[in-house]
Amino acid sequence: MRVRFTLHEKGIPFSIKEEDLKNFSPELRSLHPEAKVPVLVYANQVLYESAIITEFLEEAFPEPALLPADPGLRAQARLWTYWCNQIFKRDVDRLKYGESRFTAAEIEGVQGRMQGHLTKLEDRLTGHDWLVGQAFSLADIHIFPFVRQLLHAKPPGLAPTPRLLAWTERVGSRPAFLETLKA
Repeated sequence: MRVRFTLHEKGIPFSIKEEDLKNFSPELRSLHPEAKVPVLVYANQVLYESAIITEFLEEAFPEPALLPADPGLRAQARLWTYWCNQIFKRDVDRLKYGESRFTAAEIEGVQGRMQGHLTKLEDRLTGHDWLVGQAFSLADIHIFPFVRQLLHAKPPGLAPTPRLLAWTERVGSRPAFLETLKA
């Protein structure tokens, strides 16, 4: 979703090859050493991992910009992406997949951390429409799908916060996101 969202935001034409996530094709296995999605093939380049692909797209297709021009703000966007990939996404996955993939203790621990994650996002959105600077960015693209999954799952005891809900509405109503849902 993050790569498709970025492609749509930038207006880059692309084609999609769907994969059976339980039985990856030999073609995917030849492109990605771990046979994971997404994979981007562009001008004889094979790229994988969402954050790497989206940053490549930002550099290869700089307009419209999805990272701030200011180096400090660019670093902040990357830190949000790091936090998402290393902490937030892992906890969302634990809630999403439950005890079939994680122990009961791991699930209990994540439930305790999740409200803290939402509070972190709520605090950042105080006085801001977007996670970094004054414009929509890759930080918003990278985090949004996991907030959306979490809100759809509605884990017990989790209280979404007002600014986070408003941010979710802003991101979810973007034409590029609506196009992403169609694919």
